[in-house]
Amino acid sequence: MKRDFTTILQLTDLHLFANSDALFNHVNTRDTYNQVLSHIQQHYENPDIIIITGDLAHDGNLETYQFIADSLKVFSSRVYYVLGNHDNRENANQAYPLPFLSTETHCLLDNWQIILVDSNHCPKENNYEGEISPAELERIEKLVVNYPHKWTVIAMHHNVPDHQDRGINIELRNHEQVMQHFERFNTIKLVISGHVHQDFTINQNGICYFSTPSTGYQSLSKSGQITTEAPGYRWLKLYHNGRFETDVRRINVWAS
Repeated sequence: MKRDFTTILQLTDLHLFANSDALFNHVNTRDTYNQVLSHIQQHYENPDIIIITGDLAHDGNLETYQFIADSLKVFSSRVYYVLGNHDNRENANQAYPLPFLSTETHCLLDNWQIILVDSNHCPKENNYEGEISPAELERIEKLVVNYPHKWTVIAMHHNVPDHQDRGINIELRNHEQVMQHFERFNTIKLVISGHVHQDFTINQNGICYFSTPSTGYQSLSKSGQITTEAPGYRWLKLYHNGRFETDVRRINVWAS
């Protein structure tokens, strides 16, 4: 019997190193990443699609991007990604694409489309805030208009809305413009992101904005203070009728 949904696994903020013993904020991110992959294999069937929303390689090394690709072969899934503020674009572009790991920024499904958005326009030194360029906003609009009968998922690195109650200041410099742009289209259903190393949901004007835990450490604020929350990932089911389900799982606790 044919399923009426597509499954998507979101991983984010891997912050991996070529050196398997390297630490990021006193955490061995290679170990936690491997634990996350093991947890997924234990609790879920093979996802249809994997999306990585940025900060794949903390050191930016070519070898790190190659390690990530090799590690994901266990899923036999199509993999898409966007880069984060810690990534090295040149080395990522040298490592990918691969037969199962795509550099495409648009994915068409039966009743949905996934638009992968670059939020690293005009990066500033020692500043982790993002920005979406006018050209990217124009591209999003064109794709939404060209596929009016498909529901839309936006995947990007930086979170869009302000969320002061979780210790997060604005992470996208042009966030108001971006949210107004998204909210013009009633087929944009959800926006998934990472960057802030924590899980939250904001519903605004018909769009669900989801941030997903890092596969490494979790942080309370821009200070980088580590919390006791476990590494995690997000699972999505996109139904043909436009409905979706999602939950966040962690390697030693689980919440939805």
